[in-house]
Amino acid sequence: MLSNLSFHYQPRYINGEVSSYEALLCAAEESINIQNYIDSVEDTVSFDLMVIRQVLEQRAVNHCASKIRIAINVSINSLINHEFIKQCKEIFAVEKNIILELTSHDRSHDFSQIQAAIAELKSVDVSFALDDYGKGYINSEMFIHLDVDYIKLDRKLIENIDQSYVAYSLVRTTYEKIAKVLGKRVIVEGIETFEQLNLLKQFGEMEYQGFYFSKPLHVDKLQPTKSLPVIAKGQQSLCLALDRAIYDLNRSKSPIEVKLAIENLTKIDHYNIIGVSPNSFDVYAEQHRINENYKEILENCNSAPSLLMSSLISTCDAFVIIRDHQGNTIYNNQKHIDYLNMDLVNVPVDEVCRIFPDYRTCLALDQELLNGDSCFITSNETVETESGNQSFHTYRQKLTHFGKDFVICSVYEDNGKISIDNLTGCFQKHYLESSYVKDHQRLVFIDLDGFKLINDSHGHSKGDQVLRDFAYTMKTMLRESDIMIRFGGDEFIVLFDSQHIDVIDKRMEKIRHSIEAHFSSQKLYLSFSYGIGILDGGVKLALEIADKNMYRQKKSRKLARC
Repeated sequence: MLSNLSFHYQPRYINGEVSSYEALLCAAEESINIQNYIDSVEDTVSFDLMVIRQVLEQRAVNHCASKIRIAINVSINSLINHEFIKQCKEIFAVEKNIILELTSHDRSHDFSQIQAAIAELKSVDVSFALDDYGKGYINSEMFIHLDVDYIKLDRKLIENIDQSYVAYSLVRTTYEKIAKVLGKRVIVEGIETFEQLNLLKQFGEMEYQGFYFSKPLHVDKLQPTKSLPVIAKGQQSLCLALDRAIYDLNRSKSPIEVKLAIENLTKIDHYNIIGVSPNSFDVYAEQHRINENYKEILENCNSAPSLLMSSLISTCDAFVIIRDHQGNTIYNNQKHIDYLNMDLVNVPVDEVCRIFPDYRTCLALDQELLNGDSCFITSNETVETESGNQSFHTYRQKLTHFGKDFVICSVYEDNGKISIDNLTGCFQKHYLESSYVKDHQRLVFIDLDGFKLINDSHGHSKGDQVLRDFAYTMKTMLRESDIMIRFGGDEFIVLFDSQHIDVIDKRMEKIRHSIEAHFSSQKLYLSFSYGIGILDGGVKLALEIADKNMYRQKKSRKLARC
């Protein structure tokens, strides 16, 4: 049945690393339409078992077989066949790192039997993905509630997102429903341009595949895949929890049910954001008042002044922290988190004081404000750091919200401003003179190979485009904590917080391979040489060492190519 066909493997990426490979059936003859061929198969059970066995046989040939996660397409109708489930359990009791992608769900109706089959195969560590979500909505909405681990968005959903805001909004809404409400992972296929990727990255974490990253590979080219963290079941954001509580409140059918729903709401909303009255005898009047407050909150969240206020607090030059009257942190902006290297929200006060003994002084000043007649106090504070004493100017203001007191603190330090390179979006080189460098352990100096030829052959406009593409593509393969700097021309620096040079070396080799493949698909040769320096002795020494190591590598790479 598969004698004239073969398999290639499409990589999927998350945070710049390969998370899995999808096994794709390919035909040597262009006249054969694979989708029509698959649709013509009547005995899906025999066909799917044959595909599974052949893919696993191919994977076994690869020297990293046990570390390679493979996604295999099977018809959802095969899951209602007992013989299929029996043979799959025998196969996957031995073969691990498998995702079964369920196709043809628009032709199936036996939801409960499919759910039972998924549970059986999950007992032998099989993961599941619902394929082609959005291609046909006949049964997609029902089957999206199956106990699958991934929902895969069809390429049709994303192909126009860089041309149509409506298309973009539809994909964003779909992502939020799947990732935030259902708590499942999202896979997006068919990514072909940087613009599509850049738009999708704004939604949150997801897995990507498409020709923008890589064409399908032969099985002997596959590399070990990244292990994904387990999604904790039952965790959801406060916004979703509040929204669900309001939903339960408004579907209550009696005064007793309304009262219980309000009590549940107060357990979730322990800061009383919505302003539930502590003494309410008319539950329907309270229900109406809660709904009005909730509508007002939602409207304000999207208003220009509220958006500006949120942006000001999160991105301003100050460390901003808000505490309740007991000293619990309910908010600290990213600048504050980065400075302490710790998010204080939901951390017990005693634990914070144990880690940061000076924190008790902050709480004492909070209490001075809360117990006094003034609503505002200022203070000058000095903190001992490894590099010496650092002075801060702190402004505290008391705020009252539905009878509860809070203190908002704005703490200012004197740091130079850091600008961004307009062409590449990387930090400019004077980032290396800032205090933020202390958060990193290793410096990697990068010099592009092949760029001069591109610049000379195609002109500076193309050269600028290649530099921009290189920087943006490389950033997709870095973590959020990694810092990329344009040092000048076609030279870049990446700062890592890892202490292990061998780990960084492996990452850089993997990134270089991906960069070469990316530009090779554009019929361009672009690579880079790099050197690693240790920041323990300061930036200047690290630069000198990394520069020497880079030139040593560049020389050896040239000799290897001769």
